[in-house]
Amino acid sequence: MADDQIVSDLLVFIRTQFLDGDPAGELTDQTPLLAWGVLDSFKTARLVGFIHDELGSQIPPDQLNASNFQDVRSIAELVRSNGGRTKAAQ
Repeated sequence: MADDQIVSDLLVFIRTQFLDGDPAGELTDQTPLLAWGVLDSFKTARLVGFIHDELGSQIPPDQLNASNFQDVRSIAELVRSNGGRTKAAQ
């Protein structure tokens, strides 16, 4: 359940902060965020701040690369591997 909750927390943040709520419901956990232009350097920095502040995961600079930010599933794995937790667990 925790894995799905991290994915859910990330989806909600990206939808509300970068996609005006995603009214068409196009964002999924496998949407190619970089290829579709959902993430750019500024938005990635905001997302990393959310991951740190809300999910408790400090992402090391050497892990800030495109392969770790391809989609929400890859970001969730990055969060988990760096000690992240769900918002509900706080």
